[in-house]
Amino acid sequence: MISKKDSKLIQQLQQKKFRVKENSFIAETPKVVEEFLRAGFILKSWYATTDYQPPSGTKVRPEEVSSKDLKSISRLESPNGTLAVFEIPKPFQTDTQNLIIALDGVRDPGNMGTIIRMADWFNVDKVLLSEDCVDIWNPKVVQSTMGSLARVIPEITDLPVALSELKNEGFEVRIADMDGTPSSEMDWNNPTVIVMGNEANGPRENVCKVADGKVTIPKLREGGAESLNVAMATGILLAQAKL
Repeated sequence: MISKKDSKLIQQLQQKKFRVKENSFIAETPKVVEEFLRAGFILKSWYATTDYQPPSGTKVRPEEVSSKDLKSISRLESPNGTLAVFEIPKPFQTDTQNLIIALDGVRDPGNMGTIIRMADWFNVDKVLLSEDCVDIWNPKVVQSTMGSLARVIPEITDLPVALSELKNEGFEVRIADMDGTPSSEMDWNNPTVIVMGNEANGPRENVCKVADGKVTIPKLREGGAESLNVAMATGILLAQAKL
Protein backbone atom coordinates (compact mmCIF):
# COMPACT_ATOMS: atom_id res chain seq x y z
CA MET A 1 0.00 0.00 0.00
CA ILE A 2 1.24 3.49 -0.88
CA SER A 3 1.52 5.82 2.10
CA LYS A 4 -0.38 9.11 2.06
CA LYS A 5 2.94 10.95 2.21
CA ASP A 6 4.33 9.17 -0.86
CA SER A 7 1.05 9.49 -2.73
CA LYS A 8 0.99 13.23 -2.08
CA LEU A 9 4.60 13.63 -3.23
CA ILE A 10 3.96 11.77 -6.48
CA GLN A 11 0.94 13.95 -7.19
CA GLN A 12 3.01 17.05 -6.47
CA LEU A 13 5.70 15.93 -8.91
CA GLN A 14 3.24 16.59 -11.72
CA GLN A 15 4.15 20.26 -11.14
CA LYS A 16 7.51 21.77 -12.07
CA LYS A 17 8.00 23.68 -8.80
CA PHE A 18 7.87 20.44 -6.82
CA ARG A 19 10.12 18.62 -9.30
CA VAL A 20 12.67 21.39 -8.76
CA LYS A 21 12.21 21.34 -4.98
CA GLU A 22 12.51 17.56 -4.69
CA ASN A 23 14.97 17.20 -7.60
CA SER A 24 12.84 14.28 -8.77
CA PHE A 25 10.71 13.17 -11.70
CA ILE A 26 8.17 10.44 -12.46
CA ALA A 27 8.49 7.65 -15.04
CA GLU A 28 5.74 5.19 -15.94
CA THR A 29 5.33 1.94 -17.92
CA PRO A 30 7.87 -0.90 -17.98
CA LYS A 31 9.66 0.35 -21.11
CA VAL A 32 10.32 3.85 -19.77
CA VAL A 33 11.15 2.86 -16.19
CA GLU A 34 13.55 0.14 -17.32
CA GLU A 35 15.37 2.51 -19.70
CA PHE A 36 16.18 4.82 -16.76
CA LEU A 37 17.21 1.86 -14.60
CA ARG A 38 19.56 0.60 -17.31
CA ALA A 39 21.06 4.07 -17.69
CA GLY A 40 21.92 4.13 -13.98
CA PHE A 41 19.54 6.87 -12.84
CA ILE A 42 19.20 7.09 -9.06
CA LEU A 43 15.95 5.43 -7.98
CA LYS A 44 14.04 7.09 -5.14
CA SER A 45 10.89 4.94 -5.07
CA TRP A 46 9.38 2.24 -7.26
CA TYR A 47 5.89 0.72 -7.33
CA ALA A 48 4.49 -2.15 -9.37
CA THR A 49 1.50 -4.45 -9.54
CA THR A 50 1.94 -8.18 -8.91
CA ASP A 51 1.83 -9.06 -12.62
CA TYR A 52 4.85 -6.87 -13.42
CA GLN A 53 8.15 -8.72 -13.77
CA PRO A 54 11.26 -6.57 -13.19
CA PRO A 55 14.11 -7.17 -15.66
CA SER A 56 16.52 -9.92 -14.66
CA GLY A 57 19.55 -8.69 -12.77
CA THR A 58 17.72 -5.79 -11.16
CA LYS A 59 19.06 -5.53 -7.61
CA VAL A 60 16.28 -3.31 -6.26
CA ARG A 61 12.74 -4.68 -6.26
CA PRO A 62 9.62 -2.53 -6.59
CA GLU A 63 7.10 -2.21 -3.79
CA GLU A 64 4.03 -4.28 -4.68
CA VAL A 65 0.78 -2.32 -4.90
CA SER A 66 -2.71 -3.04 -6.14
CA SER A 67 -3.91 -1.90 -9.56
CA LYS A 68 -6.26 0.47 -7.75
CA ASP A 69 -3.42 2.04 -5.77
CA LEU A 70 -1.27 2.40 -8.89
CA LYS A 71 -4.12 4.09 -10.71
CA SER A 72 -4.53 6.53 -7.83
CA ILE A 73 -1.00 7.90 -8.36
CA SER A 74 -0.74 7.53 -12.13
CA ARG A 75 -1.49 10.25 -14.67
CA LEU A 76 -2.15 7.62 -17.35
CA GLU A 77 -5.67 6.63 -18.31
CA SER A 78 -4.64 2.97 -18.14
CA PRO A 79 -1.54 2.52 -15.95
CA ASN A 80 0.75 -0.19 -17.24
CA GLY A 81 2.16 -2.08 -14.29
CA THR A 82 4.76 0.20 -12.81
CA LEU A 83 5.67 3.75 -11.75
CA ALA A 84 9.00 5.01 -10.43
CA VAL A 85 10.42 8.22 -9.02
CA PHE A 86 13.99 9.03 -10.07
CA GLU A 87 16.44 11.73 -9.09
CA ILE A 88 16.98 14.39 -11.75
CA PRO A 89 20.63 14.02 -12.79
CA LYS A 90 23.11 16.86 -12.84
CA PRO A 91 23.79 18.26 -16.33
CA PHE A 92 26.67 16.51 -18.02
CA GLN A 93 28.86 17.47 -20.95
CA THR A 94 28.49 15.58 -24.21
CA ASP A 95 31.11 15.36 -26.92
CA THR A 96 30.39 18.02 -29.51
CA GLN A 97 29.25 16.38 -32.73
CA ASN A 98 28.88 17.88 -36.20
CA LEU A 99 25.13 18.27 -35.77
CA ILE A 100 23.31 20.00 -32.91
CA ILE A 101 19.60 20.70 -32.41
CA ALA A 102 18.53 23.96 -30.76
CA LEU A 103 14.92 24.54 -29.69
CA ASP A 104 13.62 28.06 -29.13
CA GLY A 105 10.43 28.20 -27.09
CA VAL A 106 9.06 24.73 -27.88
CA ARG A 107 6.18 24.43 -25.43
CA ASP A 108 4.25 21.28 -26.29
CA PRO A 109 5.30 18.22 -24.21
CA GLY A 110 4.50 15.83 -27.05
CA ASN A 111 6.65 17.77 -29.48
CA MET A 112 9.52 17.98 -27.02
CA GLY A 113 9.39 14.27 -26.27
CA THR A 114 9.25 13.33 -29.94
CA ILE A 115 12.22 15.58 -30.78
CA ILE A 116 14.29 13.98 -27.99
CA ARG A 117 13.32 10.57 -29.33
CA MET A 118 14.31 11.66 -32.86
CA ALA A 119 17.68 12.87 -31.56
CA ASP A 120 18.24 9.49 -29.91
CA TRP A 121 17.27 7.64 -33.11
CA PHE A 122 19.65 9.67 -35.27
CA ASN A 123 22.49 9.63 -32.70
CA VAL A 124 22.42 13.35 -31.96
CA ASP A 125 23.55 13.80 -28.36
CA LYS A 126 23.54 17.58 -28.06
CA VAL A 127 20.17 19.33 -27.85
CA LEU A 128 20.02 22.94 -26.63
CA LEU A 129 16.87 24.49 -25.16
CA SER A 130 15.92 28.10 -24.54
CA GLU A 131 14.94 28.76 -20.94
CA ASP A 132 11.21 28.99 -21.74
CA CYS A 133 10.92 25.56 -23.37
CA VAL A 134 8.65 23.04 -21.69
CA ASP A 135 10.33 21.29 -18.74
CA ILE A 136 11.95 18.09 -20.01
CA TRP A 137 11.07 16.32 -16.73
CA ASN A 138 7.36 17.03 -17.22
CA PRO A 139 5.70 13.56 -17.03
CA LYS A 140 4.18 14.02 -20.49
CA VAL A 141 7.61 14.76 -21.96
CA VAL A 142 9.22 11.84 -20.12
CA GLN A 143 6.52 9.48 -21.35
CA SER A 144 6.59 10.63 -24.97
CA THR A 145 10.37 10.10 -25.20
CA MET A 146 9.73 6.38 -24.59
CA GLY A 147 12.96 6.20 -22.60
CA SER A 148 15.17 8.22 -24.96
CA LEU A 149 15.53 10.85 -22.23
CA ALA A 150 17.73 8.33 -20.42
CA ARG A 151 20.33 8.82 -23.18
CA VAL A 152 19.70 12.31 -24.61
CA ILE A 153 19.35 14.99 -21.92
CA PRO A 154 18.92 18.46 -23.42
CA GLU A 155 20.82 21.42 -22.01
CA ILE A 156 18.91 24.54 -20.91
CA THR A 157 20.83 27.66 -21.90
CA ASP A 158 20.77 31.29 -22.95
CA LEU A 159 20.22 30.32 -26.58
CA PRO A 160 21.54 33.42 -28.42
CA VAL A 161 24.72 33.31 -26.33
CA ALA A 162 25.18 29.57 -26.85
CA LEU A 163 24.63 29.90 -30.60
CA SER A 164 27.17 32.73 -30.81
CA GLU A 165 29.73 30.59 -29.00
CA LEU A 166 29.10 27.69 -31.38
CA LYS A 167 29.57 30.01 -34.36
CA ASN A 168 32.95 30.98 -32.93
CA GLU A 169 33.79 27.27 -32.79
CA GLY A 170 33.05 26.93 -36.51
CA PHE A 171 29.39 25.89 -36.51
CA GLU A 172 26.93 27.17 -39.08
CA VAL A 173 23.62 28.18 -37.46
CA ARG A 174 20.55 27.55 -39.61
CA ILE A 175 16.96 28.47 -38.74
CA ALA A 176 14.31 26.02 -39.96
CA ASP A 177 11.92 28.17 -41.96
CA MET A 178 9.44 28.07 -44.83
CA ASP A 179 11.80 30.18 -46.95
CA GLY A 180 15.43 29.12 -46.98
CA THR A 181 18.04 26.88 -48.57
CA PRO A 182 16.43 23.55 -49.53
CA SER A 183 17.58 20.88 -47.09
CA SER A 184 18.78 18.71 -50.00
CA GLU A 185 21.24 21.46 -51.02
CA MET A 186 22.84 21.83 -47.59
CA ASP A 187 26.35 20.49 -47.00
CA TRP A 188 25.61 18.52 -43.86
CA ASN A 189 29.27 17.54 -43.50
CA ASN A 190 29.89 21.03 -42.14
CA PRO A 191 29.30 21.49 -38.38
CA THR A 192 25.70 22.70 -38.21
CA VAL A 193 23.16 23.80 -35.61
CA ILE A 194 19.53 23.37 -36.68
CA VAL A 195 17.30 25.85 -34.83
CA MET A 196 13.63 24.92 -34.46
CA GLY A 197 11.26 27.62 -33.27
CA ASN A 198 8.12 27.92 -31.18
CA GLU A 199 5.07 26.07 -32.50
CA ALA A 200 3.03 29.23 -33.08
CA ASN A 201 5.56 32.03 -33.56
CA GLY A 202 8.78 30.44 -34.74
CA PRO A 203 12.19 31.53 -33.42
CA ARG A 204 12.63 34.91 -31.75
CA GLU A 205 14.35 37.85 -33.35
CA ASN A 206 17.38 37.69 -31.05
CA VAL A 207 17.91 34.07 -32.12
CA CYS A 208 17.40 34.84 -35.81
CA LYS A 209 20.01 37.61 -35.62
CA VAL A 210 22.67 35.09 -34.66
CA ALA A 211 21.85 32.71 -37.52
CA ASP A 212 23.89 32.37 -40.70
CA GLY A 213 20.80 31.62 -42.75
CA LYS A 214 17.71 29.46 -43.08
CA VAL A 215 16.99 25.91 -44.16
CA THR A 216 13.68 24.68 -45.52
CA ILE A 217 12.00 21.38 -46.31
CA PRO A 218 10.70 21.81 -49.88
CA LYS A 219 6.94 21.62 -50.26
CA LEU A 220 5.98 19.39 -53.19
CA ARG A 221 2.23 20.02 -53.43
CA GLU A 222 0.95 23.44 -54.41
CA GLY A 223 -1.96 24.50 -52.24
CA GLY A 224 -1.41 21.63 -49.80
CA ALA A 225 -0.56 21.73 -46.09
CA GLU A 226 0.54 25.17 -44.92
CA SER A 227 3.24 23.97 -42.55
CA LEU A 228 4.77 21.02 -40.73
CA ASN A 229 4.60 20.22 -37.04
CA VAL A 230 7.89 21.18 -35.35
CA ALA A 231 8.66 17.60 -34.28
CA MET A 232 7.87 16.23 -37.75
CA ALA A 233 10.06 18.88 -39.39
CA THR A 234 12.92 18.11 -36.99
CA GLY A 235 12.75 14.43 -37.91
CA ILE A 236 12.86 15.16 -41.64
CA LEU A 237 15.84 17.50 -41.28
CA LEU A 238 17.71 15.00 -39.10
CA ALA A 239 17.12 12.26 -41.66
CA GLN A 240 18.36 14.56 -44.43
CA ALA A 241 21.45 15.47 -42.43
CA LYS A 242 22.39 12.05 -41.12
CA LEU A 243 21.46 9.58 -43.86
